[in-house]
Amino acid sequence: MSYWVLTPASVNDGAVLEALPVGSPDDPDFFEAMPLGDRFPRGGAMGFSNDYPDLINVFDFVTNTLGLPIVSAKMVDVLVQLGANRFETLPVTLLDHKGRVASTEHSILNVLDVQDIIDMERSDYVPSPFDPSQIFRIKRLAVKAEDVESGALLFRARTRMREIFLHASLHEAFLSAGVTGLKAFPAEGWNGFAL
Repeated sequence: MSYWVLTPASVNDGAVLEALPVGSPDDPDFFEAMPLGDRFPRGGAMGFSNDYPDLINVFDFVTNTLGLPIVSAKMVDVLVQLGANRFETLPVTLLDHKGRVASTEHSILNVLDVQDIIDMERSDYVPSPFDPSQIFRIKRLAVKAEDVESGALLFRARTRMREIFLHASLHEAFLSAGVTGLKAFPAEGWNGFAL
């Protein structure tokens, strides 16, 4: 059984987003695996980054500087079909560089499941200066697949909440469905970079 790390910051020749919708919860709240739907502005707008004026394609998996999975309805359908259910969708309207609607079919995917996938003894990492039980930066990741609950398809790592992991079956389902823009790396041995 293998796992993949989802990397929303990997540039993929598609549009890049860099700001949450006005009225959104605070940025750190998106990495706490807690429901945000009641505090999120429904249909809030996210505009394409002016730092990437030539990147205008809207993919199923949208690159962003926020570290959040911003996904199409197609990706959500794949999640539902495979039985993933520990997430919520926070619908957004994507606006192009001129402020025109580019998509109303995307959402921030708020992952609510947390698993103990990271082998803290075998991994090479820099601990957080604020909480030594948390990872600040990964240098080489080692996973403990046996500590992941059976049936967990999409989840955060308990000791590195910013990272989102996919079960290999979900990664394969996304590829089979023709999902565009997806950037993910095999978790075992990952160096922490989104390149």
